[in-house]
Amino acid sequence: MTTLKLWFSSIATVFANFGALLVFAIIYAFLLLASYIFISIREATVWQVLVTYALMILIPIGFFTLQAAIVNRAMDQKLRWRVILIDALKFLAVTVLVLLVVWLLHYLLNKVAARYPAPVVEIPPPTKAAQPATPAKPALHWPSLIFATLRFVLWGVAFPLAAIHLWIAVAGGEVRNLVAKSFFKRVASALARAFSADSVLIYGLGLIIFFVLPYVILVPTFRFNGNKTEFAFLGLRLLASFVFSLLGWVLTLTAFARAVPGLPPELSAP
Repeated sequence: MTTLKLWFSSIATVFANFGALLVFAIIYAFLLLASYIFISIREATVWQVLVTYALMILIPIGFFTLQAAIVNRAMDQKLRWRVILIDALKFLAVTVLVLLVVWLLHYLLNKVAARYPAPVVEIPPPTKAAQPATPAKPALHWPSLIFATLRFVLWGVAFPLAAIHLWIAVAGGEVRNLVAKSFFKRVASALARAFSADSVLIYGLGLIIFFVLPYVILVPTFRFNGNKTEFAFLGLRLLASFVFSLLGWVLTLTAFARAVPGLPPELSAP
């Protein structure tokens, strides 16, 4: 119940400052536009190649600036851009380290999974009537299901939770504090909190808003008589997906930041 109260109080915290929410929306829109240009552009001319390389740098900078701005707003109740830019670089370094560890675990998991390959389904020869034979339904291969589940947990749950909590642990302060003894204690405490029941519950609630709802809105196909009506409805779906994905992610990071022990009472109490 404490976690649920914290989650719902974070909603009021997010909507209490529409100026910060507008800043988050602008950065997020820039990320989506830059990602679309990066995917759709063709490397045919010199300028297109230069734009591609520029976007390879700008997209990560924009992504981690957005995360740093959300965390800084939740912890300090204001946007300090000098601290945000420093935190963005620290978030990038932390994410690379976590990504390397997760990639190593994924590699080892694939090595173990290779020892339990799925059986090959043999198609029986055709019958005398020249009718194609229906292959027998293969039995459930439990090792494949288990390893697929572990991969999802590794990339979809463990990696985001570890990265988010380490972001919060290194947020604020100066770069020189990264070598202090208290820094390693904060990192160890952050990793311990990352996989607690409260942390998983907050992440699960956020996942419904920033991933499941946009997916449900975008995936179904609808047919309309007029092209204008269909285009307008598509625009509404894209706008709703944009809003839900942004708000869900901001709420999730805000709830995580406010759940960290040691914040002032007015920030950490539900």
